[in-house]
Amino acid sequence: MKQLTIVQNEFLKILEAFIRNNDYLLPEDFSDLNQLYRIASEHHMTAAVYEMIHKSSICRMPESAGFMSMWKRSTIMAVMAQVQRTEGFLSVYDKLCKQGVKPFVVKGIICRNMYSNPDARISGDEDMLIRKEDYVLCDRILIEEGFERGESGQEIDPDHLPHEIPYHNKKNGTYIELQESGAYGHLNDEFKEVFEHAVCVTIQGRKVWTLGPTEHMFYLICHSFKHFLHGGFGLRQVCDMILMAEKYGSHINWGDILERVNRLNMSMYWDSLLRIGEEYLGFSYEKAMYPSDMINASVDYGPMLLDLLDSGIYGNSSMERKHSANMTLAAVVSGKKDTTGSLLASLFPGAQYMKAQFDWLRKYPWLLPAAYGIRIVRYLKNSGSKGKDEQSSIQIGMERVELLKKYNIIK
Repeated sequence: MKQLTIVQNEFLKILEAFIRNNDYLLPEDFSDLNQLYRIASEHHMTAAVYEMIHKSSICRMPESAGFMSMWKRSTIMAVMAQVQRTEGFLSVYDKLCKQGVKPFVVKGIICRNMYSNPDARISGDEDMLIRKEDYVLCDRILIEEGFERGESGQEIDPDHLPHEIPYHNKKNGTYIELQESGAYGHLNDEFKEVFEHAVCVTIQGRKVWTLGPTEHMFYLICHSFKHFLHGGFGLRQVCDMILMAEKYGSHINWGDILERVNRLNMSMYWDSLLRIGEEYLGFSYEKAMYPSDMINASVDYGPMLLDLLDSGIYGNSSMERKHSANMTLAAVVSGKKDTTGSLLASLFPGAQYMKAQFDWLRKYPWLLPAAYGIRIVRYLKNSGSKGKDEQSSIQIGMERVELLKKYNIIK
C-alpha cells in the first residue's frame, strides 16, 4: 500500500476523534495547516476539523493567527447556515406531513442526528423519497413555502417524473431533492418496497419518517456505490455508514445485507469500507452486532482508502477526476476491463454529457463532432501542461477501472 501522507494520517485521526466525540490536539511538530484545510475542504469537513483542532498549539501561534481566524469565521458561517437549513427543512417537512404527505427522509439530517455535534457535520441538501402519486401535492406545498423548482422553475410532467427533482429556498438556503425510489440505475429493483418499512425518528423534537434500519443501511451502501462508480465519494459517507451500523446494528438484518451485496458484486467493496472503519475510524464489529463469520479480515482495503482520500466529497476533488467517470461507467456497463472502450468513452462521451460541457450544443446539436474535436484538443493541451505529480482524467480513469477490477465489480 502506498504510504499515507502526514496530513492524510492526521485527517483520519481527527475524523475518528470527531465521530467518537473525543478531544484531539495536533502533534507539536505538525506544520501544514494549509494542506489540512485543503483536504478537509475537499471532504466538506472543515467545520468538524476546526472544532477538533483549534486548541492545538500550532493553531495558537502568532504566525497561524490570520489563517485560523479565517478558518474560524468560515466555520461559524457554515454552522450557522446549517442550523438555518435544518430549521427550514424541519419546518416545511412538518407542513408536508400535516397535509397528508409522508416523505421518507434519507441520508442528510438522519445521518447528522447520529453525531454528537450534528451541526458541524455539514450537508448541503436533504433527500426525500416520495411516492409518485404524492408528487403534485408535495410540489404545490414546497412552492407555496417559497421553494423554487429545479432550474428556473422548470416544468415537470407528473406522469413522467425525473428520478431527482431539486428545490431551493433562497431565503433560508434549504435545498431539497425529491426522489423516486428509482434513482439508482441498475440498483432500482432493490428499492421497490422501501415504503413498506417505515420508521419514525425524533429530530429536534419533530417526528421524521425514514427507512427501516436494514433498508437505510443498504441505501447508504448503494448511494456510496453509485458515486464510487462515477468519481468516488470521500470519507464523510464512510463515517455515516459505520455510525449507522453501530447505532442500529441490533435492528439490521446483516444476513440480508450480505446476500444483496454479494448478488450485486459489492461484497469486497463493502468489506473494504468496514475494514477502513475498523482501522482508522474506531468502528466496532461487536458494537454493530456484525456476525463474525461475515467479517472479511483479509480484504486489501489500502487502494480503496487512497481512492477515498483522493476523491473528496462525491469525487469533486478535481475536474480530471469528475471527467474520469466516463471511463469507469463504461467499464461497469461492459462488465469488464476494456481499455479501448474506456478510452473511447473518455474522449467521446454521450451527447447529454457533451451538452452539459458545451451550452451551444443544446441549440446546435449537429455540431457535436466539432465539440468532440475541441474536447480532444483541450485534453492534449491540458495533459502537456500538467506537472509530474498531476494526473489527467484518462490516467485517473484507468487507475479507477483497475480498482473496479480489484474489488470484483468488473472482470
